[in-house]
Amino acid sequence: MKPFGIARLCASLLLCMAATLAQRAAAAPLKDITFLTNYTFIGKYAPFFLGLDKGYYRQAGFNLDILPSTGSNYVISAIDGGKADYGLADAAPVVQAAAKGSQVRGFFVYMDKLTMGFASLKPYPTLESLRDKRIAVSPADSTRGIFQMLLAENHLQGMPVHWALADPSVHFSLLLGGKVDLITASIDGVVPALQHVVTPHGQTVYFTLFADWGYKVYGHWLVTRADTLKNHPDEVRRFAQATREAVLYSFEHPDEAARSMAQHNPALDYDTLLRQWSQSVKAMNTESMRRTGYGVATAARLQDTISAVGKALNLDVVHVKPDDVFDRVLTTP
Repeated sequence: MKPFGIARLCASLLLCMAATLAQRAAAAPLKDITFLTNYTFIGKYAPFFLGLDKGYYRQAGFNLDILPSTGSNYVISAIDGGKADYGLADAAPVVQAAAKGSQVRGFFVYMDKLTMGFASLKPYPTLESLRDKRIAVSPADSTRGIFQMLLAENHLQGMPVHWALADPSVHFSLLLGGKVDLITASIDGVVPALQHVVTPHGQTVYFTLFADWGYKVYGHWLVTRADTLKNHPDEVRRFAQATREAVLYSFEHPDEAARSMAQHNPALDYDTLLRQWSQSVKAMNTESMRRTGYGVATAARLQDTISAVGKALNLDVVHVKPDDVFDRVLTTP
């Protein structure tokens, strides 16, 4: 059977299983669930609000409360401490936490690729094209470690670049003023905002994901506690399937997804949310996700993620195994 045939078969089986689980859930009272995003509300979270409006979470048996947070480490800490049921977190902090004994596990791949990379007003298509360039980076950012790992992986150790340590609030002015050549940026947060600033002046934003230069880590995962995965696997499957339905619908109807989020959050601008969500899709609806089935993790990619995070952050991950960071409760391809 061809790979895409396998993916479709897996997806069909998951849908049938989810339908059965949803029928069971419909007969029971709704369970109150607290879900944390790993940042303040931006467009990449639109499917969760669309899932509320479409009734996906209610049909799965949940009364979902979506709350923003201040980062993946906060999400992991809150779930570890029992202050939230589910959340969204970058894979790298989950690996870091697992190395320290955390009981938080991923169980669903929300974003296949890390959304971070470099933005510029000129194209820099290769790592070597960054030689001697000036790059703005936050002092606490892990970018420098990731970049050095990429250089080593591509036999470019010691290639000089010039880091400008600066708060993200001044990165735009540094770039637009010619003080730096590139800035660290996220494809779905910083890039749309930068495009909004420079496009009226006839300038173009160029952006490269670290993933496109070989940083083989997963992006965002749905996470929960290990004991939830062990004791309530049906609940976890229902939550994952409701999210899958919301995301796949949002791929096809981006305007509706952005509108749902704007209606739930009147302070947010619909057009901005739509631009952000449209960029997020690039890190989500990938070839690998279409091949394996959206949301599914493979053992090989999990091991690549652990190894890459260990190298980039100088972290001892020798004893960290894929099952320590991600429970493939949905399927095991």
